[in-house]
Formats: sequence, structure tokens, C-alpha cells
Amino acid sequence: MNAVSSSDRTCVIALGVNGPVPADHPSPLLQDYPRGVARIGRQLKELGFSGRFLAWDREYPAGSPTFSEARCAFKPFCFLEAKAGGCDLVLWLDASIKIKQPIDVMFEFIKQDGYLIFAGGHTVGEYCKDPALATLGIGREESFAMPSCSASVIGLDLTNHRSLQFLRRWRELASDQVTFPGPKWSGVGNWPRTASADPRVKGHRSDQLAASVLALRFGMDEWRSSHLFLEYFENDRAYVRRLLTDPEDCS
Repeated sequence: MNAVSSSDRTCVIALGVNGPVPADHPSPLLQDYPRGVARIGRQLKELGFSGRFLAWDREYPAGSPTFSEARCAFKPFCFLEAKAGGCDLVLWLDASIKIKQPIDVMFEFIKQDGYLIFAGGHTVGEYCKDPALATLGIGREESFAMPSCSASVIGLDLTNHRSLQFLRRWRELASDQVTFPGPKWSGVGNWPRTASADPRVKGHRSDQLAASVLALRFGMDEWRSSHLFLEYFENDRAYVRRLLTDPEDCS
């Protein structure tokens, strides 16, 4: 874990750990997450961010499943490790996030509401495999009536009781070996329909759907708009992709 020390308890966190190329990898492109994490660190400095930056680019936080074991299950573990390190206001950024302007206002939102969550563009049901419905405690039709947040940028006030309840339950779901593992795509293009027999289900979005259901359940439902997201951030996925030349490069 890399850390830039600061005198305050405000923190940006990110994880970008490469893993082995899957045997059925369909594309000559693969993810290069440490490149994105390094860019976040540079941009925070360039934009004058005065808080701490905690980044995992080689190892996962203690106790966290790997990406191949459960997609994005590491996020709540990163929050908890930041808390253990004395951070109060914590903002998660996916490795693919590009910061467009200073983000001080994001921490004002986190302090004001206890959390920062941005609205997504689809329902929970569209990207939730059947077995996860039970662990989340929702029905299939109910899932299609629930909005989904975006989990690429999410903030929590770790001194706030409700936000801590959310975080601890998010970690439990990330560790149950049911809620987070699943196919990114299902019944879309050439991808087999494995998430659900329901043709409305297009895949599984693990961290995002779990965060959405929990946030709604805990009354953390004042989500910021996608327009505001685009004022401050860009989800620049192309930046963390590179041409696959040797599978050993990513192991």
C-alpha cells in the first residue's frame, strides 16, 4: 500500500492490482490497473488535494477476495483499511477514473450527508444474477423497480453510524461467495445466458448492485446526478487497457 501523508483525516482511496489473464479471455486487450492508480495520484497532486491518498497496486487489503474470486469485492475492505489508518472522510475512485477539477466539494457532500453516491443509468435487476437476489433479500420483479447507483466513485463518512452500518454489511456481502461473483455479461452479444433465464438480465454488477440495495435500505437515497459526476470525473476505461503481448506480463 502506498500512502501520501497529511495532517488531516480526509482520504482518497483506489485499488489497481493486475491479475492473471483468464483462459477464456476474448480480446487482445487487457486491464492495466496500476497505470490508472498512478494517474489518480498525479492528478490529486496537480489539483492541490491536501488529504491523503491510499492506493493498493500490488496486493489486496487484508481479508479481501481477489478480483478473480469476486469482482470488486475489495472496495469495502479498502474503506475499512482507510478507517483503521485514521481516515474519516473517504472517497473511493475506480482505477479508470480521470479527475477533471479539484474535488474538495465531494468531501463537503460526504460530511454533509454522511455519504456520496452518484446515480447510475439502469435498474438493479438488469445486472443481478438470480442467486444474489436471496442474499440481497429482494425479489426479481422488485429488483427491476430499484435504481442502481454508480460505484466507480463513492464516498463515506466513517464517523457516521449509518454509513458504518452500510459499509459493514457491504463487506459481509462481498465475503459471502454468492453476492459478488458472477458474469459481467449474460445473454449479450456472444456471451452465454448464465446470470438468469430472465432475458431482461444482462449480466452481474456485484459491488454496484450490493451498494445500491444497501443504500436504499439504509435511507441513503439522496444520490447525486450523473451530470454532476461528469463535471468532476470521467470513467476513462481506455486508459487502463493495453495490448496483450504476453500473458505473463499480467501475472
